[in-house]
Amino acid sequence: MDDNVEEHLPSDKTVKPKRQISDAQREHLNKIRELAMKKKAELKEITLKSKLAKTVPKQDLAKQYDEYVENKVKEKTKKEEVKKEVEVEEEEEVIIKKPKPKPKKKIVYVEESESEEEEVIVKKKTKAKPQTLENLVYNSTKDQLYNRVIEERVRNSIIGYGNALGV
Repeated sequence: MDDNVEEHLPSDKTVKPKRQISDAQREHLNKIRELAMKKKAELKEITLKSKLAKTVPKQDLAKQYDEYVENKVKEKTKKEEVKKEVEVEEEEEVIIKKPKPKPKKKIVYVEESESEEEEVIVKKKTKAKPQTLENLVYNSTKDQLYNRVIEERVRNSIIGYGNALGV
């Protein structure tokens, strides 16, 4: 096998003999190698620490997130329990009261009533309040306006029918 190795080497090049190193130089080189190995180990440790330092905040954030999620779940369960308790209490205390329908007031004008009985009924329905002069004036003007509106509507409808018939 050694013959094969020599065959692969180019024959043109001559192999230089190795330089002879003294014992002192060997010791010096060994010390340098040891220092280099120590330095290399320190650098590896520093790089590992820096990589870990980068992951530590991420781990802290992950822990904080996990705690946050746990707190949210706990709060939701507490709220649901409180709601259930409140619902049970509310179910026991719920009393439904139906509002009484209020009677609608009907406007009945005394002038429109034809008999005295209706006037008596109207007077019974309305509470007998002493009317002031202002109320009397207001009511009379209101009645006059009402009558005028009715008369104008009747007049306009008669005119409209007349126009439609061509009279």
